Amino acid sequence: MTMNPTVQQSPTAAPGRALWPWYGALLLLAAAFWACYSFFVNTKLGQWIDEAALRGGEAFLAADKTRGPALAFLDHMPAASALLAAGFILFALVRRHDSVRPIVAGALLLGAAGSTQLLKHVVLERPDLNISEASMNSFPSGHTTFAAAAMATIFIVTPVAHRPLLALLGWGYAAVAGASTLVLGWHRPSDVIAAYLVVAWWSVLAGLFLRHAHGSSAAPATTGSQTRAAPERILRFLAILGAPMAAGALALAVAMPHPAIGTVGNVQLLLFLAVGLALVLGTAMVAGQFVHVLFARYGAPIRRRFVRGMK
Repeated sequence: MTMNPTVQQSPTAAPGRALWPWYGALLLLAAAFWACYSFFVNTKLGQWIDEAALRGGEAFLAADKTRGPALAFLDHMPAASALLAAGFILFALVRRHDSVRPIVAGALLLGAAGSTQLLKHVVLERPDLNISEASMNSFPSGHTTFAAAAMATIFIVTPVAHRPLLALLGWGYAAVAGASTLVLGWHRPSDVIAAYLVVAWWSVLAGLFLRHAHGSSAAPATTGSQTRAAPERILRFLAILGAPMAAGALALAVAMPHPAIGTVGNVQLLLFLAVGLALVLGTAMVAGQFVHVLFARYGAPIRRRFVRGMK
């Protein structure tokens, strides 16, 4: 018997208790972000693993003829993602006469992008531990944040029946975008992972606000359950695969020797590039499933008006 992640709590559940998962998720994501920063940015071992993965991408794709066009695509990716998200928001405003969720979705996009820039350029610092030539902080990745946040805004304004597919496609897009910044030598793995955590945090905050604004309700209608089943299973499978893949890759990276970064051979650089990709892709899939299940089980119904208090 398979679990159905779209089941919500009963409307008679205690209002305060119904919000615990949202607050717990915010704390969990914040702790994961801080742990990522503490290890990958503030320790020699973490910086070494990050740098080896980045150099792996630079070494093996520097002479590739597709590198130039790929970098040009990455340069325009934030604008393209923003236009796509704006189109969905406008559709929700005009066609479905829904004002609350588009506003919240827009705030999610701006909040995630703005907080990433604030964290990167003002709040966080990258100590020089004689590992990397570039001492300027790049944590979190702005390009990855924008790509993932644009997909999160679409997820917010999408009807419940289509959310599993949007979660799968959206976080798949974010995974490819983040992996591209690593492979093309723009960002280290931890920069991308941090971007996913920032977007997931803002997504949860948006869901919490909607739950406060709209109150609780009975479980959503099961129309379209057949169309939801396949994307839900795929997303769940990828998350189940991604979690041990990322954990195993990190364990392997820690266990391997870490000589002076300039003396690392091409074979080892390629291995650490694979480690970085496993961390990035695994984190994206776990984050996508985490946010989707939270909205499916505890999310507020789609309404056009606020309600007073919690029912």
